[in-house]
Amino acid sequence: MKKIILLALFVPYFYHSQIKTELEVFGNSRGSVFDVTNQNIKSYSGIDGSPYLDEFFHPISIDGYNKTLPAVRYNAYEDEMEFKTGNNLNYVTKQDDMKIKLTDLGKTYFLTNYLYDGKKTNGYLVELVGNGKYKLYKKEKIQIVEYNNNTTNTYLKGKNPYFEREKDIYLINDNGTYRKLPKNLKETTTLLNISDNESVQKFAKENKINFKNENDLIKFFNFLNSK
Repeated sequence: MKKIILLALFVPYFYHSQIKTELEVFGNSRGSVFDVTNQNIKSYSGIDGSPYLDEFFHPISIDGYNKTLPAVRYNAYEDEMEFKTGNNLNYVTKQDDMKIKLTDLGKTYFLTNYLYDGKKTNGYLVELVGNGKYKLYKKEKIQIVEYNNNTTNTYLKGKNPYFEREKDIYLINDNGTYRKLPKNLKETTTLLNISDNESVQKFAKENKINFKNENDLIKFFNFLNSK
């Protein structure tokens, strides 16, 4: 009988110790950003589609953290990174200037404070060019679209609101100031005050730089930073 009582007392302690040890490895000198009490997850019942660009959880690395980290996925509607503890979803606690690299995709999300369209935001940007004077980022967005209740179309009236991906926004970080990337080469060189316009024009022409192509944008900004 005594053995049974002792075993019952030991199991909760062992379980608590196991969870604590598992979570402690997620910390660094600034503290853990993987806080299991951070469970403000919203329900999307009644909304069609998905708030995720990619619903899979991906292995990650973060500078300054131990190698063993939980897999995450980006909730583009909430602008939050999610991870799991057991069956529970949690948000990664936001810390300024933190970079989360999805190691299997080679994709890096940069958490920072930025000003866009007159609005201050503390959120995630995809880092496309992170070194040099001219840094290039991409903002991924998903919105909820609701049908107009005043419509006379009975078919539309019965449809649920749905998640829709918005067009990606490209932002230039010019010495700490974030600006929307212009649509063409001329406007970009003017915005960035580039003096050696001749060599830039020559590079763009020889490499057939298309401002609608993300790989071309990365190539172009790497060239600007090499000058």
